[in-house]
Amino acid sequence: MLVSEINIKLTILGQWGVGKTSMVNTFVGKDFPSMYIPTIGSNIARKEYRLKDNHIRLNIWDIGGQRSFNPLNPVFFSNLDSALLLFDLNNPKESLQEIIDTYLKNLSKHSPECIMYLVGNKSDLLKPEDSEILLNIIRKYQIQGFPIVFVSAKTQDNITELFTLVIFDFLKKLEESGNKTQFQGISKDFLNSVGKSEEDLNDLIINIDEIDSNTLHKKITPKIIKKNIKLTEKEYIPLKEIKDLKQIRAFDIDKNKIKENIFSAFKNNLVAISELILELKKTPINSLIDNIDKTLDDLSNLNKDFELKLDSILELEKSDKNN
Repeated sequence: MLVSEINIKLTILGQWGVGKTSMVNTFVGKDFPSMYIPTIGSNIARKEYRLKDNHIRLNIWDIGGQRSFNPLNPVFFSNLDSALLLFDLNNPKESLQEIIDTYLKNLSKHSPECIMYLVGNKSDLLKPEDSEILLNIIRKYQIQGFPIVFVSAKTQDNITELFTLVIFDFLKKLEESGNKTQFQGISKDFLNSVGKSEEDLNDLIINIDEIDSNTLHKKITPKIIKKNIKLTEKEYIPLKEIKDLKQIRAFDIDKNKIKENIFSAFKNNLVAISELILELKKTPINSLIDNIDKTLDDLSNLNKDFELKLDSILELEKSDKNN
């Protein structure tokens, strides 16, 4: 029997500093960063799952949230299967407003069929006395209709489960599509392969209308504690202040580290291009046209991303020479 290749395109969106890259790093097994380094453009990570008759590849597009580093080009929002809308549980007003003003509008316009999740990060920093205030703020913004999950990239709490939920929901949608026979039972097979149940995943979702502050705090108490990472006060300060690359020096953010991240993202995105072409070769003739169009969109996205990264490198080099 031929093994079916299932590719899921997931994007992570949100204001800069909410922890998008930290969350991806935690999920794929990289270290939690000890300081804030802005993402320039996009970075692609992937996680693969091999079932008996199916090969699942989760392609995670981590999109930089600073507008000066990453213009909100429509190609970043096209052909998405799923989207995580990330906000900061300790700065909910500003980060939720950004989701409403920017990301929901773009997603609704360019990928209206994608499955969306509202994700609150940094639950490890949430104090019991702040729970009721947080709930009232989320209710006030009335972002309804999407599953709401609270996570902590630092403690790893609910991170793996969140991405498992994303894949499971996509597979259920796939089963309900016109491919019922080919993919019948794949969602349960996937859960069995990762040792999770549907009840485990449902337990992640917070019903914002029914939960109270006491129940919320018990629900988000970290169950997994990673190594203790002490962040200095100075490392938290820049998050609301950095507007462009020229201001990085003022906050002692290591520009060499930014360059390393950009070069690493270059390599990741080159791998993504290679995989896009390989997948196109495997496409059945009856769906080739649609897949070519999607691939061209993704390549256009990556091309603009390369230009952005190159401009950022040149600006950093220029800044070094001037100083």
